[in-house]
Amino acid sequence: MKIFLTASKDTTIYQAYPTNNAGLDEILEIGKVVDTALVEPSYISASARTMLYFELPTTASVSTGSNYYLNLKLAQADNVKRNQKLLLYQVSRSWDEGSGYFYQDVQNANDGATWNQATTSVSWSRAGGDFLTGSTSASVTLSEYPLGDLRIDVTNIISPIVSQSLQSNFYGIVLQFPTADEIDSNNKGSIKVFSTQTHTIYQPTLEVSWNNQSFSTGSLVAVPTSLNVKVVPTNLKQVYAKGDISKVNLVVRDEYPLKNFDSVLRYKNKYYLPTSSYYSIVDTQSNTTVVNFDDGSRISTDPTGSYIVLDTSPLYSGRFYTLKIKINSGGYTRTIDTSTTFQVE
Repeated sequence: MKIFLTASKDTTIYQAYPTNNAGLDEILEIGKVVDTALVEPSYISASARTMLYFELPTTASVSTGSNYYLNLKLAQADNVKRNQKLLLYQVSRSWDEGSGYFYQDVQNANDGATWNQATTSVSWSRAGGDFLTGSTSASVTLSEYPLGDLRIDVTNIISPIVSQSLQSNFYGIVLQFPTADEIDSNNKGSIKVFSTQTHTIYQPTLEVSWNNQSFSTGSLVAVPTSLNVKVVPTNLKQVYAKGDISKVNLVVRDEYPLKNFDSVLRYKNKYYLPTSSYYSIVDTQSNTTVVNFDDGSRISTDPTGSYIVLDTSPLYSGRFYTLKIKINSGGYTRTIDTSTTFQVE
């Protein structure tokens, strides 16, 4: 099962522009941004940090064993060194998003978070933001090249808050380069991702994922280890209203049925998929994966066959999506594109 939460507020704070608010920009930045007005811009005092806040779920709405992922869509990356590390901390003070702009239209509304201020009337206890370090933190090493979208495991930060019902003490997450990289004049890396104010479909999301697989095979036969099967979603509708939740049945049969003279239909449901089978949902137009193959997308089985529970809540209206299946069995792995497309209105 998966739930996707959109950020309630987000902004970038800039060391080189310590009084500038960027709360309404479509872009968030992590890394370095220099003061271009200087004759010789310094990358030693040029850090850019992104802050995001999400309204967290309660223990009644998610599993206690849930995993949490921060999803950020890459807009641009410049001068990012290979294996650059990003650090994520829990913000420890309330802050305002503000209504300033930095990239869209350079204006400072002076009503939100900056490098120096958490709000217009409250300063950070230290410039650059107040945050908690230690076990309630996360990190990611950007080993992919060229750099792609970010999906960062933030379970260490979010899970203790939700499980202990401490949502009122949660003020968000800050992303930054490590201190050694922030003060390194040779590190000029800059990562731009889309913000909540983006006019694209790429808003930041907090993904809550847990395994709610149900498994009862009845008289069905286990899928062969050869994985020579075809998977067909039989009742997938062409159009869904956003928010619809429906059971989609999967027919699992031989990919190339042999001719025989018995009374069994060659195209009937014959097998069930193993417990280590998953589904994925891909935005057809952008080829962007919305639902990943992981424990939160395990395929269930009842005596009538394998199935998925399709939740359209995290999908965007007016978009088309395709369904993919991944099967792990007997040491083999196979990904199947069902070639079926559906739309969310």
